Amino acid sequence: MTAETTTILPPDQVLTAARRFFTGGEAVHSTWIETESSTHVSFATFRSNIVVSAVPDSRAAGATMVRVSSLRDAGAVGRFLTFLSTAAEGSSSDAPTDQKAEES
Repeated sequence: MTAETTTILPPDQVLTAARRFFTGGEAVHSTWIETESSTHVSFATFRSNIVVSAVPDSRAAGATMVRVSSLRDAGAVGRFLTFLSTAAEGSSSDAPTDQKAEES
């Protein structure tokens, strides 16, 4: 499953949120960081990988395009997008996020 969304959070904050969500003390899954760069972080799980990428959205100033992919754990993708939209609302209550999921 691959899902895309836009957010008002800058790319580095999206990746920080992903690290906290997938590896923090409250993480639902046992994951570890497999690879990362300034635009992505890839988490390995027991049976799958989850990849989060974040880049400035060329269509909207101040927005970030976020893509989350996983071959097996679609539930984690949706939970992270919910977590991310909550984080964005916390930083600005009047800037909505737009979520669009597409099967890959």
